[in-house]
Amino acid sequence: MSLALTHIPTGRGAAVLCLQAQRHIVWAGLYPKAEARAPLEIGVAARRTGVRTRGNQLLVGGQAFRFHHRTHLRRAVLWLERRGVRITTEVTR
Repeated sequence: MSLALTHIPTGRGAAVLCLQAQRHIVWAGLYPKAEARAPLEIGVAARRTGVRTRGNQLLVGGQAFRFHHRTHLRRAVLWLERRGVRITTEVTR
């Protein structure tokens, strides 16, 4: 179980995606900047297998979070995988 929280730059201005992987859920919040008090968007996956990627997006539960470059997305994916979250990739058409 991990209660660690990370702030990953999205590459879109100062916006960061905060991720938290807990025992049974994954939580994500998009903040306009790291110092912001409230997220603009929130995504929660009720299972640790409810996280997907599609193109330059990380989908947590039903919420999609866009990254400017795939390198930023890869950083988020690696952080989650290190905490035991299984991520599937959806093929874009």
